[in-house]
Amino acid sequence: MNKKGWLAGCGFVLCSLAHAQSSSLTLWGQVDSGLTYISNKKGGSTIGTASGIGSPTRWGLQGKEDLGQHYTALFALESGFNINTGTLIKPNTLFDRQAYVGIDSPYGALTLGRQSDLMDDVAIRYSNAFWNRNLYAFHAGNLDSLTNGYQIENAVKYKSPNMAGFRVGGMYGFAGSDATGHTAGGFATYDNGPLSAGVTYMTTKRRTLDMYTYFGFTSFLGQTLSSSKTFQSDEVNNLGIGLTYQLTEPLLVNALFTRTDIKGASASTHVDNQDVGLLYRFTPAEAVTLNYTYSRMASDHWNTIEAGNLYSLSKRTQIQVTLTYQKASGNGATAATYPNGNSSSQSQLLAHVGVTHSF
Repeated sequence: MNKKGWLAGCGFVLCSLAHAQSSSLTLWGQVDSGLTYISNKKGGSTIGTASGIGSPTRWGLQGKEDLGQHYTALFALESGFNINTGTLIKPNTLFDRQAYVGIDSPYGALTLGRQSDLMDDVAIRYSNAFWNRNLYAFHAGNLDSLTNGYQIENAVKYKSPNMAGFRVGGMYGFAGSDATGHTAGGFATYDNGPLSAGVTYMTTKRRTLDMYTYFGFTSFLGQTLSSSKTFQSDEVNNLGIGLTYQLTEPLLVNALFTRTDIKGASASTHVDNQDVGLLYRFTPAEAVTLNYTYSRMASDHWNTIEAGNLYSLSKRTQIQVTLTYQKASGNGATAATYPNGNSSSQSQLLAHVGVTHSF
């Protein structure tokens, strides 16, 4: 090999090494399990193990590559599973939570693939369930899509850069997953000092809702339901408006309002949820929470009180002790905590002790 060829070869190797050093791949995850007592679940009390109550049990891969000029290629693959059984949360779907690729730039991030609903991206962080670290504190049926149990397939999502505390974004999803029609929506947030606030709106055509499992309804908006027949909507629209405010160094307050409009072929209804909560941090390792949620659909009402103690054994390991009590009222209404489904009475009490480890 001549001198010029040798120098060119060395230059190619050095450029390749520099290029390799500008990319990264991260394997990460969380495992969560505990014991839950439910006073009344479809007619009787139960006690047993429960996975993903304090935090979703999941693992994932994240990667990025510096493209230069402040552009970055990125991807994420995220899979949810039940640690007590080892089974996937969604059968036959390995990366059920997210699977996307995209570009981040000075003008914002654009991603394509299976992605979380904007209600889960934005509105969730103002909810009682988020701060209480308690899956049972999410609203009945997850109709407002606050948990990552409802993903948008074939989706394009955009998130702007930070503009003096403001961010905006939107997404469009083609038909797939739990909807045979398209999904579209947008959000705006403001984060500055002790205040965080946001508004989110999503609309989905032809979304299916399991009103039988989560509420015990055998008919809904003119459709007959069963364990094998879900409700087929014409359209489901979600609005979320929320905020958090750090009143003092140890005390944080949160508030959230969500409205879900459900349209059937010949009738429609809506569900309103209102959260308000407090988190008080005794030490950097320990916090207590107290929350109240009011939910209403037509003449049915649900009042829910949640309390918890969150203690971090380390940066990666946390123990949660939570209590959730729900009282329903209305013509035939029963308690219906998520994701347990309906009680045979108007009340449900849940006690949970769990541990979450992150890696």
